[in-house]
Amino acid sequence: MNTPTRTLSAIYPVRLRTDLTRDAAYTYWAGPHAEIAGRLPNLMEYNQYHFSNTDRGYWPATTTVGTLIPPSAPLDGLSEVRLPSFATGLRTGLHMRDIYLDEQNVFEHCLGHITTLGGGRWWTKGHDDTLGHRTVLLLRRRRGVRGRIFRSFVHSQLGAALHSVGAHDLRTYTFMPLAPVAHATLGVNHDNPSDRRYHAAVIFGTKTRADVEGITAAPEVASAIADQHLNCTAVHAYTVDRTVPVIRMRNRQAMSAGR
Repeated sequence: MNTPTRTLSAIYPVRLRTDLTRDAAYTYWAGPHAEIAGRLPNLMEYNQYHFSNTDRGYWPATTTVGTLIPPSAPLDGLSEVRLPSFATGLRTGLHMRDIYLDEQNVFEHCLGHITTLGGGRWWTKGHDDTLGHRTVLLLRRRRGVRGRIFRSFVHSQLGAALHSVGAHDLRTYTFMPLAPVAHATLGVNHDNPSDRRYHAAVIFGTKTRADVEGITAAPEVASAIADQHLNCTAVHAYTVDRTVPVIRMRNRQAMSAGR
């Protein structure tokens, strides 16, 4: 697949409650919370990515680009939601009460990021559950860099480079300005200081963790990394310990309409 599919998507980075054990919080997120989310209408896809507690901050550093994860605010995971349209997304919002109320049971902090229409790119088809390793990158745009230029870097330079060297399940997302309505849940922190904000996400897979180093060393990706300081002040990498497929293309279009 050479031309990426454009998507409308929502990305929700989360931090789990610190008064629960990580195992208990992840179990609840993947269990009761996922069951509530799975009943929401109109969502085309919803995946949970549970982050490693130790394997993070490994993206190659360049001058003025931060790649270490601040110890005061590490993320524990991310939800990835694909929507068919803004209109259906708004209709889905009418059914969100249960999930809004349930977030306080598992999350301490949650932010909702919506892409522009077509602001997501799926570079590869489907979702490969056999992958041995998956990485999530969260990018912070450099102030003074215009949105169009930043989006071009994320999609056309970094995303295209990762695709050209064989990254699996590659998805690139650039976000609209933060909209409070996207994460207006009760009992959960939504603070988002300007120096901690993210403006894009990249998700990609490799066969092994060691293959990440090979991909970043490839000339095409190394060239994008060499230019990242022109567009970003931070690129934070997280290893995904577990991917939870809550909804996959609306359960493959209801198993091809009952065939």
